[in-house]
Amino acid sequence: MNTFLVKNLLFVLFFFASCLSGLQYACGQTAEICDNALDDDGDGLIDLNDPDCNCPIELPTSLIPNPSFEENSGCPNDEGQLDLAIAWAQASDATTDYMNTCGFLVHPVIGESPPLPMPDGEGCIGFRNGKPSSPDFKECTGTCLLSPLKAGTQYTINMWVGFGSANTSPEFELVIYGANGCDQAGILPYAPGNPNIGCPLNVPGYERLGATNLNGTNEWVNTDISFTPTRDLDVIVIGPNCEPNAFDHYYYFDNLIIQESVAFGEPPSITGHPCLNNVSLDIPSNFIGDELQWYRDGIAILGETSADFTIPTNQEEQAVFQVRIIREDGTCEISAPYTFIIPEYTTFNDFEICDNTPIQLNNQTIMGSGTYSESFITEEGCDSTVISLVTVLPTYDLFYEETICVNQEFTLGTQVLNQAGTYTEFFSTLAGCDSVVTVQLDVRDALITVDAQGDGTVRLGEIAPIRAEISDLSQVMSYSWSSSDSLVSICDTCLYQVVQPTKTTTYTFMALDTAGCATIDNIVVDVEDFYEVFFPSAFTPNGDGINDFFYPFATSNVSNILSLDIYDRWGNQVFSGADFPHSSELFGWDGSFRNKPSNPGVFVYMATIEFFDGHIDTYKGDFVLLR
Repeated sequence: MNTFLVKNLLFVLFFFASCLSGLQYACGQTAEICDNALDDDGDGLIDLNDPDCNCPIELPTSLIPNPSFEENSGCPNDEGQLDLAIAWAQASDATTDYMNTCGFLVHPVIGESPPLPMPDGEGCIGFRNGKPSSPDFKECTGTCLLSPLKAGTQYTINMWVGFGSANTSPEFELVIYGANGCDQAGILPYAPGNPNIGCPLNVPGYERLGATNLNGTNEWVNTDISFTPTRDLDVIVIGPNCEPNAFDHYYYFDNLIIQESVAFGEPPSITGHPCLNNVSLDIPSNFIGDELQWYRDGIAILGETSADFTIPTNQEEQAVFQVRIIREDGTCEISAPYTFIIPEYTTFNDFEICDNTPIQLNNQTIMGSGTYSESFITEEGCDSTVISLVTVLPTYDLFYEETICVNQEFTLGTQVLNQAGTYTEFFSTLAGCDSVVTVQLDVRDALITVDAQGDGTVRLGEIAPIRAEISDLSQVMSYSWSSSDSLVSICDTCLYQVVQPTKTTTYTFMALDTAGCATIDNIVVDVEDFYEVFFPSAFTPNGDGINDFFYPFATSNVSNILSLDIYDRWGNQVFSGADFPHSSELFGWDGSFRNKPSNPGVFVYMATIEFFDGHIDTYKGDFVLLR
């Protein structure tokens, strides 16, 4: 055997030995081995993360309508046209973008399009996570679910998230938010008119259901997020977290399948708690003859091939654990995912305290404004942080100097003061903090005195004189009268006048001196009721100029004769008059009927009288006509 043959034989033996030892690349291996935690085909994807390791699971029907955005009412031609995707809504005022291969794909600001082909169909959603001028510019998309999520039931959302270039789409936190009240204002959208509201947690009604950190470059990444709502929810919103981000970062999502976790495959049973480092996962079924393999984040955990698996105590980062089952008949099944998260609870409190009034925060006695953080351990061993924002509200110790004129009053809280001195009053601010106000009160004497004159009694309709005297007119700045009867007109700048009150009235005279002090004096005019009217018992209409007319007599207490009717003894109306003054023969009866003198006899009158104060009375009686 020559040297050439020997060398070739050695090469062949080395090649087959290499294949037997697992060096697949040397043998031309291109398929991924799905349970060795290696990237066998060099595509950057390991085990279940590689499409070569597809273990078919029929995805359940999504509770999200139009989950892949294929149903639309038109083709988008610009950003912000989510309304074209049927059943979806702009959750935030900052608008997400509907993208479809039939039209709009390249964002005018970002300058990139989603990776193609899309995971399912021709449509997807693009959303922005902040921008340089508005770090809180968070774009979220939402929809009303086909049926509500039930409290206490675990759900899983499986979706594809798209990434552009490394600069445009760095690693970020994708968050699922939930709310109840699809038909209520302020839920969907949750912040109309305010594009910088940030995220749904900044408005009432929303809660954070679950989240995951994702990264990729010019690719679509499939992810699962599992969560258990604490109340029934009928609205789902998808978007970035609430942290401000002053960069032009942009992402995509497509084919959102949300359903009860059991619908994605048999979930493992769980015992223990992440904070206690004792979580065990168990597949309770009988797997005799089946092959089992546990995975963390889709990568095989070497040696973990039994029905139960305990998460290592050094596991601290969030991770997704699943088990793959290959049955004797060759069929494949992957369990529903269990997301391991060591929860950290953070509670925010706002306290307002008054100055010099301490507040007790656990073991801290706080008297100043600031943000205070306290750490606790829950019963399950989880870290819990309570962050308290304390604001100290001011109290006040105020001093004022005030001057009043003699006979004036100064009100300080509950005190009504009219004597010189120093007075103190305690007040509570709107926030309930005690404050002290001290007033140094000075009482100034008036420069003048006044004397109002005219107290007395008059009958209704009579006039009364009133007057005022001032001690020193040279010290007067102004003076005036006022009346307690608003219906009576007076001369407010006359020192002397006559008044005609309709009821008992107080007249007040006030003079203001050159130092600004007012001096006041009052008088009272009593008015007696006087509703008397005189009707003649007889009259003689014979043209002699004496007693030729029948009419009512009265004093100034009567303002008007509203009506006067006269009847003969057979009931015939022989006279009717209305709206005329009293004591005037011009409006009385002249003793004629139908232009003929009436015969002597007895006649009856009926009169309605209005008096000076508005009082109205009716009078009836008879009289004799004499010739």
